[in-house]
Amino acid sequence: MKKLIFIIVLASLIALLLNLPASFLKPLLPTDIYAQSLQGTLWKGQAQSVRYQGKPLGAVNWKILPACFSSLSLCAAIKQQGPSLQSEFILHGSRHWHFTDLTAEGDMKHFANHFKKYRITPRGRFTLDLNELQFAHGELLSARGRIEIKPMWLISVMRLSLGDIHAEIEPAINAEQGSLMQISNRQGHLDLEGQVQITPELSYESHFTLTPNDNSNRSVKRILRYLRGYQNNGEVQLSYQGQLALTADLSLIHI
Repeated sequence: MKKLIFIIVLASLIALLLNLPASFLKPLLPTDIYAQSLQGTLWKGQAQSVRYQGKPLGAVNWKILPACFSSLSLCAAIKQQGPSLQSEFILHGSRHWHFTDLTAEGDMKHFANHFKKYRITPRGRFTLDLNELQFAHGELLSARGRIEIKPMWLISVMRLSLGDIHAEIEPAINAEQGSLMQISNRQGHLDLEGQVQITPELSYESHFTLTPNDNSNRSVKRILRYLRGYQNNGEVQLSYQGQLALTADLSLIHI
């Protein structure tokens, strides 16, 4: 009899735990995340509207994965649908945040504020496909994957097409050097080749070469002559160093 009562009580507790409403998640969220209209359960649900540090991210769906119970850490499949950014990823969390199978797609206007100080308006659609992305205490531990922008336009005093931009991201050979991004383009008004090295502390060093091609008109070639790093063969070699910061929308900006 006692065994039967124990089984009934245990089954009731499990049923109660499995059916905890999604609203139980709200007080567990960090103070800079605000979610409205939570539906479903704690284990599988949806928030109709989510803001992170005041920035709207749209609707977010989540599903806690069984792997969580074996690893004793947070493990959830996340799908986010915003007005200018959509993403899907698996989030692993224990002592640091670890994203795997991260895909995102959106409009470059999502990053318009980051270009304002250069008096440039970006145009184009971007896709992000990362095998992994790891952060701990604000430091970049690892990044591997690719980024594509099709097509990339920079609009200022004139419209400049950089065509389709492709970037491959790999961990540096020396882990202490962070990650290395190789960048190239095709079918633009200029040929672009370059690389960006990002340290775990998010400081960066970048080197780019801009080369006129058959699509370069006189206006483009004339502008190149006024850029620092102009070479006699018509190329422009650019180098930048600085410090990046991770923003609320998980993009990196110069500070």
